Amino acid sequence: MFYQAEPERLGDLLDDEPSFRSTQVSEWLYQHPVLRADEMTNLPTTLRERIGADLWPFRLELEQIGDGGATRKWLLRCADGATIETVLMGYPTRTTLCISSQVGCAMGCTFCATGQFGFDRHLTAGEIVAQVTSRTPCCVVTP
Repeated sequence: MFYQAEPERLGDLLDDEPSFRSTQVSEWLYQHPVLRADEMTNLPTTLRERIGADLWPFRLELEQIGDGGATRKWLLRCADGATIETVLMGYPTRTTLCISSQVGCAMGCTFCATGQFGFDRHLTAGEIVAQVTSRTPCCVVTP
């Protein structure tokens, strides 16, 4: 999983490729996120196929969108089927993006729906990063 590796360690995952390929892949992951490996157009077809088949399961699937006006919620499905929420809250002077760091919650607050489900697991670093870099509507940033 690419997001599990630090950008400078991408070369370890692509050890049979020329060293500049890790820079290209890093740019696709962090600067120009794509939904599928075949969109990485400056990579050879064979490498795109390998990435798509072996190294790609880090994207979160958009399961549901909720629009509550200034607050919008996205339900995202992880590779193991667990679901998490990402919430965008708009305020007059700022916008806040809340991302999940775990599946469920151990606090058990009676007023919180997530707390009622209990705690399942902590998210991996890759799953946390994928919430921000995935091309879901919540993560489209405009100047």
